[in-house]
Amino acid sequence: MWDRLLLAIDQFDSGQAALDFTTGLAAASGADVRVFHARELSKCTRVPPLETAADARFIVDEAVFRLRLASIGAEGRACSAREEQVASRIVDEASQLRCDAIVLGSRRLRGISRLSGWGVRERILRLSPLPVIVTPQPLLIRKRRPMVSASDAVDRDGVRSRRH
Repeated sequence: MWDRLLLAIDQFDSGQAALDFTTGLAAASGADVRVFHARELSKCTRVPPLETAADARFIVDEAVFRLRLASIGAEGRACSAREEQVASRIVDEASQLRCDAIVLGSRRLRGISRLSGWGVRERILRLSPLPVIVTPQPLLIRKRRPMVSASDAVDRDGVRSRRH
């Protein structure tokens, strides 16, 4: 189905979910994967980036390593870009490498960012002539409190005691 996929990965949990999804997709279709990470630089020069260039390179290297462990052909690249240029850099990278599709994670923006439609995902969808596969958000597994059984009793002070 696909010969070459571009995995646009980020440093959040959504990037790891996209990596896991892409690993399964590439294994099933026999595709090679190009891992791409754009280190976001703020419009304001006084605001430091969330990560260093070394951190960005580590994210890419780790993803390439995991893909190769799964016997998937992979290579990767990291770059730095202003936050408003990240989407176009991802689309340009996919175009230059002649990829068949772009895979990216979903962070599910909230508030004004979501309403304005200025998220990277939305800009990639508008700019790309290629299919864009947005992976599901990582599952959050909540710890549940143990259920109180009939043999458990709670006194007036809220202290649980076990009846025998």
